[in-house]
Amino acid sequence: MVFLIIFGTRGVTSTVASGTFYCPSCDESRSYVHKRVRRFFTLYFIPLIPLDTIGEYVECQHCRDTYKPAVLQLPPASARGAMEAEFHAAVKRVMVLMMLADGKIDDEEIETIRLVYGKLAKAEISKEDVQREVEASRADGRGLRPYLASVVGSLNDAGKELVVKAAFFVASADGHVSEEETTLLAELAAALEMSPTHFKGVIDKLAA
Repeated sequence: MVFLIIFGTRGVTSTVASGTFYCPSCDESRSYVHKRVRRFFTLYFIPLIPLDTIGEYVECQHCRDTYKPAVLQLPPASARGAMEAEFHAAVKRVMVLMMLADGKIDDEEIETIRLVYGKLAKAEISKEDVQREVEASRADGRGLRPYLASVVGSLNDAGKELVVKAAFFVASADGHVSEEETTLLAELAAALEMSPTHFKGVIDKLAA
């Protein structure tokens, strides 16, 4: 008889602290939880051995945006606009990386990025902002999976869903999502450590 041993790793999120802070998105004092994401060795999908810490974030309990822990040190007078929500940065970079798959981004694609970002982040982004993100992405040199692996510990479930939505809207900008694009979206979700069920639920709602 052959026994199949299933092992791997996954991030486990725990709460470090809670309190009140001045949320840059809400522009007022809100409750927060400070969370830390640590990678665990898993056996049969059960986390057993703690490994490295892969990220931490402060989550506003009103808008659910996440920020780097440094946001807790910002005085209210300077908090507004001083720090970008983590999912904002991830949404921009993911859209740019998907558009750069063919080696370039034209004016029509830039406009698509602006429209999608405005829809998801509820904030405007200029052509110059997109171009700066393109230059930063090229200078960074990482593809989608390596980039997402570096930010997965800074995103909550809501942020991960928004990143997947951004990628989907970019993929469907031409009115059709190809098989290759569907595979890429699934790989993107896996890099974000979203379960197949969670990913399918997000995509099904978008495609409905």
